[in-house]
Amino acid sequence: MTQIKASDQRLHDLVALVKDLQARVKKLELQIGMRGVTFSTQATSVSGTSFETVAWSVFPRSGSSLAVDVTVGGALEVQLAVDGVAIGTKTSTAAGTITVSGFLPSTWTFGARKRVDVRARRTSGSGAMSVTVLGAWHR
Repeated sequence: MTQIKASDQRLHDLVALVKDLQARVKKLELQIGMRGVTFSTQATSVSGTSFETVAWSVFPRSGSSLAVDVTVGGALEVQLAVDGVAIGTKTSTAAGTITVSGFLPSTWTFGARKRVDVRARRTSGSGAMSVTVLGAWHR
């Protein structure tokens, strides 16, 4: 294979090469299989209208998205947050299982470890409402 030197390329050719490389990396990212993520339970119910952390995990980034299956006991808003910033939110209107997903922030570099919180809050009513993280995957 012939080695390409920077001096052999015009600026627009180098830009095209970089864009092509970005597209190829994105395509490879999408081919990466899902990796399970384990969350530690911090609470099994929420009662307030402000977000409360119910589970958390720390893992190295190896993909671009995260999805979490959560069982809720009623009308709740569930949120995924990285460094305190929401990356995905889903609202339930009744008891059941929901999937909350989001794209990881571009500031989280590949291989770096960060904390991800699953937070929840009541959207109506009063009293404690159950919430349980069933499983999660990172892709």
